[in-house]
Amino acid sequence: MSFAPRAWMAALIAASLCACVAPAPQGTPALAPAVPADPRSHGVFEQITGINGDAVAAISGDAHRSYIYFDAVAAKKATLATAPAKLCAGYGHALKSSYVTFPADHVPGVKTLVVDCAS
Repeated sequence: MSFAPRAWMAALIAASLCACVAPAPQGTPALAPAVPADPRSHGVFEQITGINGDAVAAISGDAHRSYIYFDAVAAKKATLATAPAKLCAGYGHALKSSYVTFPADHVPGVKTLVVDCAS
């Protein structure tokens, strides 16, 4: 087989794979920072967020913007809804807004809850 047919075949396969990937929908939240190393225990994660500790991989940020990195399958849905307000209350602030996105390093199964607390 010469180089030209192989290159043509590779281009055809690449083009077919590209057709399978849908673009991100408009309004998709920006990616969160990559998942940081966080040596705190699962119990501490649960105390800070209310999310079952075995579902939380890390927490980062500060009193203005925090990131909760969690396993979307393992996290109890009811606790995800209340976690932003609980985290802000721990800083002595009210919740301003929150949304779920993905970490920049795309760790499989991990989502990021981005929490903005009022000043």
